[in-house]
Amino acid sequence: MSEVRQRWRLTFARDEDARYLSHLDAVHQWERAFRRARIPVATSEGFSPRPRLIFAAPLQLGMLAEHDLADLYMAERLTAADLRRRLIDGLPRGYRLVDIHDVWTGAPALAPQLSAADYRLTLFNVERPRLQEAVDRILAAERLQRVRRRESKTTTYDLRPLVLGLRCVEPDLTAHTETNRDTPAAGAAAAGATSAGATAAAGLGQDRAPMAGLWLRLRHSQDRGSGRPDEVVAALAEYLGLEIYAPADDTDDAAQTDDGRRLATGGGERSRPSALEVLRPIRERLWLVDEVD
Repeated sequence: MSEVRQRWRLTFARDEDARYLSHLDAVHQWERAFRRARIPVATSEGFSPRPRLIFAAPLQLGMLAEHDLADLYMAERLTAADLRRRLIDGLPRGYRLVDIHDVWTGAPALAPQLSAADYRLTLFNVERPRLQEAVDRILAAERLQRVRRRESKTTTYDLRPLVLGLRCVEPDLTAHTETNRDTPAAGAAAAGATSAGATAAAGLGQDRAPMAGLWLRLRHSQDRGSGRPDEVVAALAEYLGLEIYAPADDTDDAAQTDDGRRLATGGGERSRPSALEVLRPIRERLWLVDEVD
């Protein structure tokens, strides 16, 4: 294990080119980028020492990010300008550096300091007024008993205290463009139309299926529990009486929901008219305990 002489907190974004990287593949690409950029990263203990880059929270496959966090431990000191230049020149494809700042080397680990995460989703096959009704029901509920399945283990939990904020927003026109490139609505979106008429038109896709936007703030805490966007979408789908679209092949672009179904994050064949589909999910920001109430 090399001595840690400096610690930097990186704020970064993940774009389309890296959207379908698994967390492990992403870590390997970052490590290769550090070697290419000759960044003196401190290494861990053990038989196979690894560069000490600690991500705050892994990203789900298929999810974009606008303000994610990672701590980078250095074996040698660099100035902020030098490190920024090396990172910008060498970051893996699909990642963008948003900001960096120096952190005391003895400060608490990053992950336990997380408090909340903001997400933005575009939901296909649901009208905004219907989605608003389902959102209102979740916000008004005192408890939302759900079942979380992982391999052979089943856990019952209350989703409601994990939902810190929930509201309908405008759908992502980029998501609609990717879904239906040949439709008039997609053409309007691609042209950058922002009028109310164009926005309404963008809610019509293949077979005139509507879509709506959803913003979520979910608790993200090692001590108090964490919520996931797919859990909230599964609860909304139940209120709406809709299934959740899953790709025909059971690939990794779908994440398992709390009731055992699969949540699509884009790709695959078009969804059934009665199925709710998530398009182009984005994690907008990770929040630390001293940044939000």
